[in-house]
Amino acid sequence: MCRAVSVVRSGDTGYLRASKYFSVPRANSGEVPTSPSPQELVNVHLGRKTVLPSELENKLVEYCIIMGQSYYGLRRQDIKRMPFQLAIRNVLKHPFNQETSESEKKQLRSFLQRHPVYL
Repeated sequence: MCRAVSVVRSGDTGYLRASKYFSVPRANSGEVPTSPSPQELVNVHLGRKTVLPSELENKLVEYCIIMGQSYYGLRRQDIKRMPFQLAIRNVLKHPFNQETSESEKKQLRSFLQRHPVYL
């Protein structure tokens, strides 16, 4: 991907041709010259941002690991409630369900995909 971005920036070829030649997504190879370096573009995460900042999410993961190591297993319902509680305590804007006081299945699934320790 770094080579595709550098070829497009140098003007040797267009981004469509570079995306086919280097087998990268078209949107990623056509970045404007003022964007970050090609190495930084490789590390960019696409998609929606997480509700919790990475610090809080890492603390949540550590807590879940500690609870698992101390033989106090957490249910899915417990893991769905913890991000809601963290968002409320840290006054974060969140899309969680106020009535059930927990996150949705989709958010739990994406959390477990980001942190495959629990799978």
